[in-house]
Formats: sequence, C-alpha cells, structure tokens
Amino acid sequence: MKRELVVALGGAAIVIAGLSGCSSDDKKSSSSSSSEKSTSSASATATATESPTAAAGSGATKVTIDGADQAVNGSVVCATMGGNVNIAIGEAATGIAAVLSDGDSPTVTSVGLGNVNGVTLGYQSGAGQGEAKAEKDGKTYKISGTATGIDMANPMTPVNKPFTIEVTCPN
Repeated sequence: MKRELVVALGGAAIVIAGLSGCSSDDKKSSSSSSSEKSTSSASATATATESPTAAAGSGATKVTIDGADQAVNGSVVCATMGGNVNIAIGEAATGIAAVLSDGDSPTVTSVGLGNVNGVTLGYQSGAGQGEAKAEKDGKTYKISGTATGIDMANPMTPVNKPFTIEVTCPN
C-alpha cells in the first residue's frame, strides 16, 4: 500500500521533471524559409503518424488542497501519449502532476500533489487509498478527489486530504 503510493509519487515527479524540460520561455526565430518548410513538413508528418503531442505554456490553473488555495508557480505542460494525457503544473521540484486517460470522459490514473505541510500527497488508481475523478470541457480539466500521504511525524497513520485541480491546457 505504501509502496504503491511511493511509486506513484515518484512517477509523478519524473513526469513533472520530464515535461518541464520540454517547456521553455525562449523565443526562436527561423533564419530561412527552407527551415520553415522543413519544420512544416516535419509537423505534418508527425501529425499524420499520430505521434505523441505536447503543449507547454501558461494555461489557467487553480489548485485547492484541504480547502486552501495552493500557489503553484511555473508553466502548464500537457502531453498526450499512449492513450493518456500527462499534465504537469509548475516547476519540477514543487509542481503537480496528473495522468488521465485520453478522451471526453477521462479517468484518473495518478495524481502527485507534492509536499503539503510536510506531507507528500498523491493518488494512484488501484492502490486502495484515496479516490479521484476527472471532468473535461474542451481543453480544461477538473480533477478532484482525496489524496493520501504519510506524515513522517506520525508514519503509522495515513493522512487523507481532499483536493481539486482545475487546469486549462495550452494550445
């Protein structure tokens, strides 16, 4: 039970770190029209073969844990791959990650909420702890449920906190 939670949170941290590496504030301009054509051609090829897609930017977010608004700084990254939508919000060390099934009625696979008041909180489907559901409206996702964590001051008693994540994926 605790192992699944640790694995889920570790996986969420890896997703956050990996996806935040995909985001950048750098603006690049093309130096020639031939590079624009090759980029356009590569984009068309990637779309035609249904490759994984990712978008990074400053999507709208609101995160509430145990009734308190959480300040999450950084960008929003949404990547679709293998039938899942991976959402990373914020910076690698302090961010929030979620993995949902792709489609109009997504199900929640995992959520990593990071460290909240000394307790690392998360949810993993099938772990037998907590619960989570998701709703989708266009590019906006609302994920809510109960996350579980371990307070190291009292490790024998699991901590359960309600959470809500509202995030709009960038284009």
